[in-house]
Amino acid sequence: MRRGVRLDRRIQAGAAQLSLAVRSGEASWAELGARLDGFGAGRFVVVTDGTAPAGPLGRVRALAAGLAPTTVHDLRDGPLPAAPAAPAGAVVVAVGGERACGYPADVRVPTDLAAACGPALALHRPVPAAALAWVPADVLAERPAAWTRAGMVAVVRHVLAVCPARYSTLAALLHPGARYDEPTLTALLALCADARAALVCFDPEETGPALALGYGRGLASAVRAVAGPALAPGDAGALGLLLAARVAARLGLADGATGWAHRELLARNGSATALPCGVDPDRLTAALAAASAPGLLLLAELGRPYCAGGRLLTPVDGTVLRAAVDGLADGAGAGVPRSRTGSPEPARAVALRAAGPVPGTP
Repeated sequence: MRRGVRLDRRIQAGAAQLSLAVRSGEASWAELGARLDGFGAGRFVVVTDGTAPAGPLGRVRALAAGLAPTTVHDLRDGPLPAAPAAPAGAVVVAVGGERACGYPADVRVPTDLAAACGPALALHRPVPAAALAWVPADVLAERPAAWTRAGMVAVVRHVLAVCPARYSTLAALLHPGARYDEPTLTALLALCADARAALVCFDPEETGPALALGYGRGLASAVRAVAGPALAPGDAGALGLLLAARVAARLGLADGATGWAHRELLARNGSATALPCGVDPDRLTAALAAASAPGLLLLAELGRPYCAGGRLLTPVDGTVLRAAVDGLADGAGAGVPRSRTGSPEPARAVALRAAGPVPGTP
């Protein structure tokens, strides 16, 4: 009989805390029911966004309905009537992808990797007294490869910006087929949860070092707004990371090894490493400029945000942004570091040198 995975983490940010529970297998649903019962809800509101598979959504709804009157609200129909607060006495349970898990909720049940690594772990404001992120690893493992590949971009972000010592491990793991088993997905969730916990513990408002958790996301939103229909899931996030690396290189804040590290991980994941044809560079530059105010978090090297004068947000002008756009439009590399022999040095080796030794290696 297959044993289900099990992972428990706690993320503390000031007075707020979030419990993360990763489970799999049939027995895990009974445990979720017990957790829901512990809220003592007078009623439940299940919030979804249209991306949750029917099976998990139905299980959560049935568990809630067995405890108290339950309604289901699809965010595609608009926010809850009482948003941002839930109806009096109600416990909100979010089930689905990034939009659902980004909604203020007492319980979040992400059904894809992007949601599980990102908004499901965030401490939304206002923060419930005891928020719970419940991740069914078996559901994540069964999602289409395109969805998992998109979610891996969030893992890449954490490794590049927060925990570069995991670079070699992730580089060896990634593949475009994007099929990963439950233990692997659980380990990746632990990586993301531990990275967030380490930063928000000392920066609960996410205005200092914890800004690294959103590395490249503003640029990704601009790319999505301009080129959305031409992009596969997760490609806007990948291009946001590559643009951030190009901006840092253009400003002289980072060397080519850092840009290579971005490109290598994303290429191994099967993500886009160049802008799709037909994207208007002027329109994209304007969108990036709007997303860059009042500044961008940029990396001086892997895991080390650039800081000047105590500021982690670096002002970037339109000329630099346009150069970054033009570089990605032609699919060129982000700078090819050279070995002592004069030939291109493998990105992995250069990035590892910049990041330092991986724990457990000589």
